[in-house]
Amino acid sequence: MIVKTDGQRVLVRKEAEQTAFSPAAISSARTAVAAQAMFGNCCTSYDIPLQIVVYADGRVHRFKGVGLPIFQWGFADSGTRIAYGQEPVHFGCSIHYELRDIASERLIDQIDVPEPCGQIPNPQPVKIPDWVASLTSDK
Repeated sequence: MIVKTDGQRVLVRKEAEQTAFSPAAISSARTAVAAQAMFGNCCTSYDIPLQIVVYADGRVHRFKGVGLPIFQWGFADSGTRIAYGQEPVHFGCSIHYELRDIASERLIDQIDVPEPCGQIPNPQPVKIPDWVASLTSDK
């Protein structure tokens, strides 16, 4: 439940298969609230975050990206945009990052950043956009 500054209460409902929400975060401009939506997973003993759910300007926005778990996320541009990184639960060779405008849900930018893995122990580096650098610096 979200309690707005005027005392109004807003309930963001779970989707049918969703098990829970992670603890919510508020944008720096205090215009948006977001949390990971957790879902059961056949192959792990724990639920995984498959969506970022954002409440802003009286609307709920659900961001799923490419369908992989969203382990890294954060607000960008004072809360008008959301940035997130997606990768497999285990053994990924790259992280897929997306930057989206919250109001329109439009994809602004995306990049796949290679990670060392068994198949590619020394991947070719890529130029990291500032919005990804900002997101990953909060790790």
